[in-house]
Amino acid sequence: MPHPKHDQVRARWGARCGYCGVSEEDAGGDLTVDHYVPVVAGGDDSDENLVYACFRCNLFKGDFRPTPADRALGHIVLHPLRDDVSKHVRLEEATGQVQPLTETGRFHIAILHLNRAARVAFRLRRRFHELLLERRELVEAEISELRVIIKAQEKYIAHLKRLGQGQQEASGGQ
Repeated sequence: MPHPKHDQVRARWGARCGYCGVSEEDAGGDLTVDHYVPVVAGGDDSDENLVYACFRCNLFKGDFRPTPADRALGHIVLHPLRDDVSKHVRLEEATGQVQPLTETGRFHIAILHLNRAARVAFRLRRRFHELLLERRELVEAEISELRVIIKAQEKYIAHLKRLGQGQQEASGGQ
């Protein structure tokens, strides 16, 4: 049974997992609603506490709630809207791996298994698709430029033909 705020949370997160970014389309169906602060740790159903999450991220995060000792070590799950995730992790496009920039980033990647094989393969496919689209745009731009050049050359050839015909008429009439 879906969470009572499922549709609202889904819309807020753009039908994407707040942790790994996978879309419903890519996942093949609806995602789940995760309580950032687990209910067992006092979390509620406030909008701030609800994260749209894929099944795997929700499963891996589970009921994790950092202790003061965890916090001191930077062992927290980053909140996708409150925390600047880019300060802690970065995507290495060539490998599809998420790389930690901080200890918090390392922990975040580890607990959510963000470098699991399926996610890495997905990121690589998505990047390949982006590169193909970029290449297509470049080829289309090149084709447009070539069409302009061809039109200019056709005009030039027509001009040369007219000049040639004019010279033939001038020399033929002498």
